[in-house]
Amino acid sequence: MKVFGIVLAAGKGTRMRSEEPKCAHYIIDKTMVEYVVDSLKGARIQDIITVVGYRHEVIEEILGDRSRYALQEQQLGTAHAVMMAEPFLKDEEGLTLIAIGDMPLVSKETYASLIGFHLQSGSDLTVLTTEHPTPYGYGRVVRDEADEIVEIVEEKDCDEIQKNITEINSSIYVADNQKLFKYIHFIKNNNSQKEYYLTDIVKVFKEHGLSVRAHKTNNYREISGVNDKVQLMIMENELIEKINRRHLQNGVTIHSPQTVVIGMDVKCRPGSVINTGSIIIQNSIIEKGAIIGPYSEIKNSIIDEGARVKYSKIKDSHIKVNSRVGPYVNMIRNAIVPGDYHY
Repeated sequence: MKVFGIVLAAGKGTRMRSEEPKCAHYIIDKTMVEYVVDSLKGARIQDIITVVGYRHEVIEEILGDRSRYALQEQQLGTAHAVMMAEPFLKDEEGLTLIAIGDMPLVSKETYASLIGFHLQSGSDLTVLTTEHPTPYGYGRVVRDEADEIVEIVEEKDCDEIQKNITEINSSIYVADNQKLFKYIHFIKNNNSQKEYYLTDIVKVFKEHGLSVRAHKTNNYREISGVNDKVQLMIMENELIEKINRRHLQNGVTIHSPQTVVIGMDVKCRPGSVINTGSIIIQNSIIEKGAIIGPYSEIKNSIIDEGARVKYSKIKDSHIKVNSRVGPYVNMIRNAIVPGDYHY
């Protein structure tokens, strides 16, 4: 069955205090929306519609041909944003997964697990949820006596009992494509903001006798959005730690990991060594036995087995086996250093 993706990335993000669209802000070496699109593609979702709005050309330039684009000219809510993708998808058979452009920590495994659960359960709509120790600010998942999901209630609309619910909505959904675009039009804007809230899709599906299930992820840290630059900083620090921990567990030696930054797409082979204060980003590959740093920056480069780079910057280059580079070298433009070449 074909699965389509919709990424909601139309917001300005006023609290970011920036001229850039919110989803265009960087975490390490990629924008937030790139993390989302790359994770969706990692979950084998190849046909993606990104809903853009404020300064839409910025998002379109970032993603290029990785996505198609639907323009939301008026910001009338998240359900309205999904409606903007309808001309692309309304005649398609299959599933649609709705993702949020400012939630870059959601992994491809989580998206794939959500799709798998949806298919296995036979549900018409599945919501990704999680138990959160501090649920303030999130929509709460309300269940009935049979533990079936009834509705999602936003924080500002919760009564005192609902505020004590710790199961929260991630704002990520997967649904039958035809049913999604049929029933999304039943959502009303009867609220103080006069907006069409996507959270109301749960209630609409239930009212029309359709099945709604919740798939709960154990990693609540993935289900975090960004509203200001303090949250952006916190998320970047969490991602840096997550990436470093993954490499350490895979046999990479990292000295003073709190000072080391490694991008999500970097490949560090077991047995490589990353020294204090080093930055390795983009599609770099650090082979077994290579030693990086201290205080070196590797960008989109390959460092072969046994090579060493110290106190240097390497960009778009290939450092060959057992080469020595540094200190104080700035190498760019596809330079290739032969084996045993010393600076």
